[in-house]
Amino acid sequence: MAPPMEELGNDFINRLISEYYKDAKYLAPERMSEREFGVGNYDIKIAYRHMSFGYENALRSYLSANSVPYVSCSAAYYRFPAGRPMEAKGWLGSELVFDLDADDMELDCQKVHGSRWVCRNCFTKVREETIKLVYDFLIPDFGFSEKDIRVNFSGNRGYHVHINRENVLQLDGASRREISNYIAGIGMEFGEFFPTAGIRGTTLVGPKPSDTGWKGKIARNFLSNLNAGVDSMMGMGIDRSMATKLYRKKSLIEMGIRNGNWDMVYIKNKADFWKRILDRQAVSQSDRIDKNVTNDPTHLIRLPNTIHGGTGLVAARLREPRALYSFDPMRDAIAFRKGHVRISAKTDYELYMGGQRYGPYGGEINVPTYVGVYLYLKGYAKILREV
Repeated sequence: MAPPMEELGNDFINRLISEYYKDAKYLAPERMSEREFGVGNYDIKIAYRHMSFGYENALRSYLSANSVPYVSCSAAYYRFPAGRPMEAKGWLGSELVFDLDADDMELDCQKVHGSRWVCRNCFTKVREETIKLVYDFLIPDFGFSEKDIRVNFSGNRGYHVHINRENVLQLDGASRREISNYIAGIGMEFGEFFPTAGIRGTTLVGPKPSDTGWKGKIARNFLSNLNAGVDSMMGMGIDRSMATKLYRKKSLIEMGIRNGNWDMVYIKNKADFWKRILDRQAVSQSDRIDKNVTNDPTHLIRLPNTIHGGTGLVAARLREPRALYSFDPMRDAIAFRKGHVRISAKTDYELYMGGQRYGPYGGEINVPTYVGVYLYLKGYAKILREV
């Protein structure tokens, strides 16, 4: 009897990674020679740092020769990027970076499948939050243009947003913290939005959807939930009976809010009621960014267009922010498109990749290489052989 064939493991993935980097394009970030790089292995995403590369071919050759599963580079520019300690690098400035991850969103679907699995709803929700960051905050509130903004898929379950406009490069940690706090709604005072709250005998004056900044966001978001129906309002923390009452009066309420009048229907303890709604809206709209990434000018973050060693997907850079509306990571960020493998898999949920549905699985099956690699790296399958 012939001995059983050995399973394919990291060596097989390493070969695919090496082949990917031989022909990979658009790896070089802007001002590449002034960036610090870090590389990792399957256990540690940044095992080595304080590296520098002067040109793209040198980087490509290193990644291919070493089959590097994780590549990060600094948002910062340095005179001596390979210098150590950090003070010896000679900081020149840093991009403003935002990191959004579905795992930080406390989605209902994650209560079912956990954080390791990433479903279609996870991808949809984190994409919506990234669109909101760009088009509800960065462009209207901070004056950035689409040309200032670079977006890339993280390679797993989120997006990275980079801004390298000259007037942000010199921002220190405190200034970056102010920006992330504003986006997260930290420090908002109820009285700023409802100046007549608590004054007996007065109409409750509040924000209008035409207002700029957070005021307009609050009004527009409430009206959006109001028009979406009772369940949507319950998601804001409104009990069913009140949500039903508001929905029945939605035309009257919308007319009032558009003119700044939030007092079109009777609500007991109205100031407390609207304060609770305001607090919930602030969180629901914006508290999705990893503020440690935004606040730290020396943070290393995944290099766009490189492989993510936990999925086998590419941290694909989008051609423009507006491409978010149509981007599908499980279609547009696939790296290993050639060939098929036989896997032994145990999955309880459906996987959508390359426009096809795979699973659930409970045994051996032939699948495209990229499906097998994804399930293997996620810990749901063994790769038995190439077919």
